Amino acid sequence: MLKNRKILQDLILTVLILYLAWLISSLLLPNTGVENNSALVFVLAVVIISSLTDGYFYGITASLVSTVLINWFFMYPYGKFNISLAGYPIAIISTLTCALVVCTLTARTKQHARMAEERERRTAELYEQNAILEKEKSAMELSRAKADIRSNILMSVSHDLRTPLTAISGAVSVILAQDPKEHFEGNLELIKGIREQSEWMSTLVENIISVAKLGGEGGELKLKAEIPDEIIESCVIKIRRLFPDAEIELDLTDDVVPVLADPILIRQVLQNLLENAIRHSQSEQPYRIMTRTCEKGLQFSISDHGKGLPGALMEEINSGTGVLMDTITDGDHRRGIGLSACQSILRAHNSRLQVSETAGGGTTFSFVLQIADIDS
Repeated sequence: MLKNRKILQDLILTVLILYLAWLISSLLLPNTGVENNSALVFVLAVVIISSLTDGYFYGITASLVSTVLINWFFMYPYGKFNISLAGYPIAIISTLTCALVVCTLTARTKQHARMAEERERRTAELYEQNAILEKEKSAMELSRAKADIRSNILMSVSHDLRTPLTAISGAVSVILAQDPKEHFEGNLELIKGIREQSEWMSTLVENIISVAKLGGEGGELKLKAEIPDEIIESCVIKIRRLFPDAEIELDLTDDVVPVLADPILIRQVLQNLLENAIRHSQSEQPYRIMTRTCEKGLQFSISDHGKGLPGALMEEINSGTGVLMDTITDGDHRRGIGLSACQSILRAHNSRLQVSETAGGGTTFSFVLQIADIDS
């Protein structure tokens, strides 16, 4: 139906333009007395028809009809078709050839323009498809990374839960089997050990809950503007309660810079890094938390002056591939779970954990959070 309608439209358009060319030539001939004007008018009409219609048919047809109309109405003897007079055959052939060439060139130009538009459309579609594929690829890689980290953590959960549970159970059994008065000092040390193992189990469970929160239904976080100083202060309060002898220094930006974050999860990251530093750095110097604005957002840094990390582990953390449990010794499994949880949480914040050597010795962990646009 649409094709038939288009054919009818092109046919009507061709007839109308040829009629207008005939009408204009009819007005020009008596006023100018120049027969050649009609040939120019009809060639122009062929150009217009070729531009506005599809294919070669209408332009070629218009060229043939124009040749007949010129000879019939605008060449002597007027009102008759005559090719016997000298020069007329050449004039007719020249006019027809000129019209056909112009028709062909116009149709080709139009066809090339359509091909260029089609190539542009296909290119735009390819760019759009490529963008969709890149987005899907990034989503798949992020999902795979989350799955790897969760798998690593869950694989080591049984081992790490078993250790503090065994220690707590053994300590309680010893206390129950002894006279509290006669073994007060020894029992006090056992009770301190129970408290320490219980605190570690609490941290471990919080890490597992954090990772489970990211991996469950609705795992995509709805980040909102948060004040980093408040997150840091709440973390420091808890760490000081767990490690009253640890000295923690704060070096925060003077300006209030809100960041896009889940405050509970970011506090968990800071707590893991601080707790790892205090437990494993073997340093008596102060631990420092610092924030600084940078090109990508607000950078958080946690520094110690301890024994540092093995080079291979630092390279793996900086590569962004996650912390694998088999790269960490049994004695440091606790640290591995904490760092893996940090990586998982930061990935959900479109960030990642970075590690470097502290000036003067030790380790500095850092990450960057996007600054929130509070005006929008």
